[in-house]
Amino acid sequence: MSARFPGAVPPPPPGAVPPHAGPSGAPVPPTATRRPITVVAAILLMVPTALTWLVAGVAFFVAMARSDGDGKIFLIVIAVLILALCLLLVAMTVGGMVLAWRRAGAAGLRTPATFTFGLFVVALVGLLVQGKLSFQPTMVTPLVVGGLAGVALALLKSRSARDWFGGDRR
Repeated sequence: MSARFPGAVPPPPPGAVPPHAGPSGAPVPPTATRRPITVVAAILLMVPTALTWLVAGVAFFVAMARSDGDGKIFLIVIAVLILALCLLLVAMTVGGMVLAWRRAGAAGLRTPATFTFGLFVVALVGLLVQGKLSFQPTMVTPLVVGGLAGVALALLKSRSARDWFGGDRR
């Protein structure tokens, strides 16, 4: 102990290896926890969601820009608004994936997943209201991507994911 700082631990002698050192002598964190597979799976399941929103927004804009008729300017304004919404969802999804990967919380990933899962429910209800489950080409994408988002939501609510995010109970 030092007279100047009572209770201070003296530095180790030169050449001594710290107690939490790896084979090369570099410090290793004492409690290195691994990312749970549920979090990794939820993040990976949201990749198709981000890509689908990007493709859907660009495709809608291109389709409206190529349209003919008297209200083309009105259609372009609507297409720009839809494209902006889709790009916002892409940014939210990618940002939520990064935040979840960095253990900053699941809320950023939960919001776009919930919105996409809502489209899944709307598409499923639309099929059930018709009285039959039949192949509808326009409903396949919302069903598949919405289903993946629903699985991601379930994985984010698992015990291991909640523990990873520090008890985030939403």
